[in-house]
Order: sequence, then structure tokens, then C-alpha cells
Amino acid sequence: MSHPEFKDDDDIIKSLREKYTPEEIERLLDWYNAFDEIEPLEEDLPKVEKKVWESLQVERGITPEVEEEEIQSSVWKDWWKQNWLMLSAAAAVIAIIIGIATQPQSKGDIESLVGIPKLSKTEKSLWETVTNSGKAIQEVELPDGSKVWLNPSTSIMYKIVKSESTREVYLEGEAFFDVKPNKNQPFHVRNKGLNVVVLGTSFNVVASANKDKYEVAVVTGKVRVNYQEEEDKINQVIITPQQQVVIQKEENILETHDFTVEQPTHKQIWEPITLSFDEVSLNKVIAELESEYKIVIRTPNTAIRKCTLFGNFNNQRLPVIMDIICSSISATYQIEGNEIIILGDGCQ
Repeated sequence: MSHPEFKDDDDIIKSLREKYTPEEIERLLDWYNAFDEIEPLEEDLPKVEKKVWESLQVERGITPEVEEEEIQSSVWKDWWKQNWLMLSAAAAVIAIIIGIATQPQSKGDIESLVGIPKLSKTEKSLWETVTNSGKAIQEVELPDGSKVWLNPSTSIMYKIVKSESTREVYLEGEAFFDVKPNKNQPFHVRNKGLNVVVLGTSFNVVASANKDKYEVAVVTGKVRVNYQEEEDKINQVIITPQQQVVIQKEENILETHDFTVEQPTHKQIWEPITLSFDEVSLNKVIAELESEYKIVIRTPNTAIRKCTLFGNFNNQRLPVIMDIICSSISATYQIEGNEIIILGDGCQ
């Protein structure tokens, strides 16, 4: 029997591996698989716990019909004292799975969340869904050659066919788009009432169905932003490079901001920069990136800052720069709030 492979950084599984033998963990996974065929909701946890309890009883040769007094025998009590931590971990794993199940991971969930019309089984086969479940920005190339950089906890859904009259992308979360120009095939980014229309440009979109606002910012080109809260009321605005529109959903208000006037001292993380490094310590590179973008970059292992870099970043955006830096020093990065954290062994 094959069992799910848990992540090494899961504290619960680490604890199990430290305290119990592989055979004991195998038994725990067997019990877990006893309710693998159901997708429990939070209110169903008592039922799940009962199912685990009954499985444990069968494991000990005790049928579920045995009276409670018999279950509380001294033998069972001794076994319970020895294995209570494993059972607590099993309950915790169940809770984690319930949390994951509420996220928009499947095609059906995203369709409902972002307002995609109901699709037939055949139509669904023409769409692809990508979810960035990691902590770093993820690059995705679309069928037409356009590129999208997904922030953590962001999903997109797009058609995998190239012969459509328009290019449609549904977004839940935040992403930066670099669209391949094609005046005969307009590019749309949608989320319920939001529709961003472009011919060929680069721009950033923050669009979550459960948040109270949408945001669209343009780096190059020009986009038209439509917002339709009600069928008979459409708000529309056209924005150009270094402009941003913020849509307040409840008030149905579109606010336009000019970055060149309001934020002249630093760049947004999706704006490209040109930097050149010739045998420079990562500490100096970090300082320059923090200055350019007004961000905070942390290195829990200070030895990382001793690494030396060679290279030119010609008109590159911050996610690309971070990927190149981390690749060159065998490190990784992740985003936590407004901070970027670089993780690795570092250099001597």
C-alpha cells in the first residue's frame, strides 16, 4: 500500500519520526487511510475522530460494538498511554487537510470563486489551472508566449488552445503579466466584475474575490480596466505606464494614481532595473536592491552575505533577479509579508 509523503518541514511529522519507529508510523498512516475516501468539513470532525477511534479498536481486536466499560480495560489503557501522541498528531493532520481543502485548488473551486460561467466537461478540458502554493514568486508561460509571475497563494486559470479570438486569464490573488503583443487577439484578465483588457503590455494585477478592492498598475503599454458591479452600471478607465487604478468594490469607485508623482523615490517590485556586479559581496547587492525597491531582505544565515556575485541584470525585474541570485549561490528565497528571506548554507 502506498501512503502520502509528508513534507520534511512539517513539525508534526518530524516529531513522529523522532519518537516512533517506521512500523508505528506505518500503522498511523493505515488508520489515516481508513477515512481517505471522504473529504471532511470542519463540522464533521467528530465523525472523523469516531472513524479513527473505531479503526484503532479493530487494530486491537476490539469491535465497535464492545461496551465502553470493556474498552477501558487495563490493557487498552496501557496502550493508550504509550500512543496518545500519535493519535494527537493524526487529529492535527486531519485539521491541516481540512484547511487545505478550503483553498481554491481545483478547477471547480476557481470557476466559482472568480465568476467563470459554468463549463461542460468538454469545455473544462480546454482550460489549465496553476496555483502557486509555495513561498516564492512562480513564473508561468502561457500558450501564446506571454509570461505571468504568480505571487504566493495565487491561482490562474487559462485556456490551453491558441486559436481563440481572445486570450482569457482568470486570476485569484496577485500576479505580474508580460503580455506578448497581438492586436488581433486581445488579452483579458478577469475576476468576477473586473476585466483588464490589453493588446500587448506589462502590468500588475491584485484581484481577490473576497477582498474589498482590486488594483491594476501598468509598467509598459496601455490597458483598459472595466469594473461592473451591477449589470447596468460599468465603470471604465484607461491607464498608461507608471499609473495605477484602485477599485473600491463596495463603493464602485475607481481611483487613479500616478507613481511618478506620488512615489518618485523607489520602484515597485515588478518594475525592471539594470544592475552590474563584478566580484561583489551579496551584502552589497542586498543593500542596493533594498534601496532600489524599498524592501527588506533578510538572511537568517549571515554567511550568505559573504557570497560573491558576478553578473549583469539588464532591464530585469526583482523576481527574476532573486531567482538568478539564489541559483548562483545554491540558495532559495521566500516572501513573508513585505520581506524577502534568503535561505541557504552561505559562503566562507
